[in-house]
Amino acid sequence: MVNPFISLSNKISCALDNKRDMKICGEKLGVFVPSPFDKEVGATGCQSAPYKGLDVVLKDLDLSSDDSFVDIGCGKGRVIAYLVGKGVPCSITGIEINPEVASVASRWTKRYRNVEIVEGDAFGLDYNDYTVLFMYRPMESDAFICFINLLEMTLTHPVKLYYYADGQSGYYLNDRPGWNLIERHEIQHVGGRYIHIVPQRYSVWTYNP
Repeated sequence: MVNPFISLSNKISCALDNKRDMKICGEKLGVFVPSPFDKEVGATGCQSAPYKGLDVVLKDLDLSSDDSFVDIGCGKGRVIAYLVGKGVPCSITGIEINPEVASVASRWTKRYRNVEIVEGDAFGLDYNDYTVLFMYRPMESDAFICFINLLEMTLTHPVKLYYYADGQSGYYLNDRPGWNLIERHEIQHVGGRYIHIVPQRYSVWTYNP
């Protein structure tokens, strides 16, 4: 049974996230949408990362105009909203396999010239076009393993990976050649508010082919 205080605090956090969505995007991005591609390709549902959580996970993010950021499984674009709200100067791409939620991200990001939303399979992108990768657990563990293998086979330059909610599959990167763990922590509450009902782990990595 969920602690009533945690539940209430989480609802307040979600309401504040919705308010921030409205300011940046003109619409709310927080409603969960299950994926129709879960059995086919191991895609998870659309779950928007909390803004306060992104403050923690991306605290060391320093993007210049020469960088290029991709949100793998961007859903409705909460991470992109976070970045444009911060005024980052680089190009930002979101890739999303579910057309229902990709259309939401495409709709509200049209006002931002440095943002592109790609509707399609994350396995179809060339990640040599990016310097920073972000994932909010967009795929199940088996698909994640295949995805990492793809990166290792195709990348020709170093990248940085932020992996939020990595508890089920982040272990796969442990002690792999080329991967360097910068930090790994759990978060549940930030600034006195419970942003997650249960703790979520995140990790930050660099990969040098």
